Amino acid sequence: MFRSCSAWFSQSVGRELCDFWVAEGGVITNHHDADYLFSSDASCPDTQRIHESRDYIEGKATVFHSCYLSSNASSEMKQTVLLGHFILPPACLQEEIKRKIGSFIWEQMNNSQIEQLEILTPAEIKTVGEEEEQRIRGKQDLTRRSCPC
Repeated sequence: MFRSCSAWFSQSVGRELCDFWVAEGGVITNHHDADYLFSSDASCPDTQRIHESRDYIEGKATVFHSCYLSSNASSEMKQTVLLGHFILPPACLQEEIKRKIGSFIWEQMNNSQIEQLEILTPAEIKTVGEEEEQRIRGKQDLTRRSCPC
């Protein structure tokens, strides 16, 4: 599932998710070379360093909540879970974002909810992916304007 993809994992992510990444064909690397950055806690020092980095500020890096991997691990149809739902914003923005959107998906999820996530056709995935990319850019703009960290 993650063949030819690389990821960096925060110290806040459990070993089982790192093992799942590798078992599905992914490679673990440093945050500079990774295709994906995963964390379970925006206040973890290594994740804070990413959020404060030049790459993040310039929109070249996005941190995702590791619950994305859990949702894929338990989903019968792999690669149908929308990655954009799992963007992990800096800790200093989370309360403000939650006031606008409610709780984050990883706060709402339990195993039965993970299994019931929206299943999309390949054409829908492409369309939604483009929409998510636009939303990600908008959230990164909000981060650059609002976060004093």
